[in-house]
Amino acid sequence: MKLTFNLKGKLIFSKELDEEAKKCVEEILKNAETIFLKGVPKGKEVEASKIINYEFEGNTLKLNIVSGRYTRAHEGLIRLKKPIAEKLGKNFKIGVRRIEIDDYVITIEIDEENAKKLEGVKVPECEAKVEGNKIILTFKNIGESELKRNIIDRAIKFVKSELEKEEDLTFKVCKIPPGTIVKEYKAKRKITFDKDPTEVAEKLGWVKKFPGRGQWFYTPPITALFRAFEDLIVNEIVKKIGFEECLFPKLIPLEIMYKMRYLEGLPEGMYYVCPPKREPELFNEFVNEMMIKKEIPKEKLKSLLRDPGYVLAPAQCEPFYQFFEGEIIDVDKPIMFFDRSGWTYRWEGGGAKGLDRVNEFLRIECVWIGSPEFVEEIRDKTLRYAEELAEKLDLEYWTEVGDDPFYLEGRKKEDRGIEFPEVPKYEMRLLLPHIKDERKGVAVTSANVHGTHFVEGFRIKDYKGRKVWTGCTGYGITRWVVGYLAQYGFDFDDWHPIIKKKIKKLPEVPKLITWPK
Repeated sequence: MKLTFNLKGKLIFSKELDEEAKKCVEEILKNAETIFLKGVPKGKEVEASKIINYEFEGNTLKLNIVSGRYTRAHEGLIRLKKPIAEKLGKNFKIGVRRIEIDDYVITIEIDEENAKKLEGVKVPECEAKVEGNKIILTFKNIGESELKRNIIDRAIKFVKSELEKEEDLTFKVCKIPPGTIVKEYKAKRKITFDKDPTEVAEKLGWVKKFPGRGQWFYTPPITALFRAFEDLIVNEIVKKIGFEECLFPKLIPLEIMYKMRYLEGLPEGMYYVCPPKREPELFNEFVNEMMIKKEIPKEKLKSLLRDPGYVLAPAQCEPFYQFFEGEIIDVDKPIMFFDRSGWTYRWEGGGAKGLDRVNEFLRIECVWIGSPEFVEEIRDKTLRYAEELAEKLDLEYWTEVGDDPFYLEGRKKEDRGIEFPEVPKYEMRLLLPHIKDERKGVAVTSANVHGTHFVEGFRIKDYKGRKVWTGCTGYGITRWVVGYLAQYGFDFDDWHPIIKKKIKKLPEVPKLITWPK
């Protein structure tokens, strides 16, 4: 599926720009590529936003921006607003009042046979038509309020769901439309911090980039905050509900991932592990070549590795299902475990950015097994207690129906007679106030009910033949910390009393001669 975006929009200023102010804006536009390429995967630069032309008219800057699927044209327009507003405000006392999009054409190219399925389809908030193998969506007169409601992405997702309507298992299973907000909480205090927590954490020396993509070194101050949230989640949620702690393995054999059908869902989202061959002589050759060439002979190393046999745990709950494989249980005696013993790994590729989207993260994972009624009851508790904790800490959040239950990810059909709940997943998000142009949140709690998906895959039965379901809830400690810092900032005196009481005294950052700068 190929996506192209062609936008005609404008930035409207508080007053007309003189020639000096125009030159200032033009300098930003000339260097817009660096703004648009941020976060774009290597090799996909050609699909990022590009400014085709622009012109000044009165107090308005008109822009024609085109793009592929990365840094989509409307995202490019939004990204331009901040640096332009900062420059004009600082140097000319001119503000950017608003963004408007006059005309926005999105072309979705697929095969002609599938395109015909959408002839006559009504796509909310835009005009849609089919031309050969193309589905063309045209939006008119879009303001910032519409952009904040993500109408562009929702329209594209709507088209995709219509194309896969008969086969899209996620939408078929879920009885409440994914994305539906079921609960919201507004902070009682005024949120004044408005900076990117990742940028501030780096400047303060709370974190330092690790050479691996999506990895960070967390120094004592932020680690203390990690431990405070870990303690709160364990004691205010997990243990109150009755979960018992276990230590789950993190090196997961491929056979287990196959039984979970996770290899079908997101094979490109995992780290694969290749055990080495036990041949010291060959490794001596590798070491000698490395010492002589002063570089790592990777091709040589590849020849010394066995085929992939494991993955690093991408979901953290994998060992739970294997624990029960082939076993017979009593659903009247349900089992509830939780694990917080180490990192979880997801390969985000180019999507890894900042502290909220990392490849290596800490999470408390709760997993349970029992009757359908019990499993859904516990899922609801894990979510409700998380919401209560956020409200105690006066953290602004909302809870929505998830559209990507991990065990359904990438699944187009299910022919095993699996039972699913009416809502497979709820997701709780903390507000990220530093993202001004749209309402963005970081998912801190994912509460899932799997029905019989894993029960069938691992041959788990009740001794009386009664229904057995499983569920899991993940509390992303890394993301709780990011959401908290985004709303409270980095001044310990401004933090919530509950957090300050947990930490008592914030550790200092180690001071080097050259770092932090």
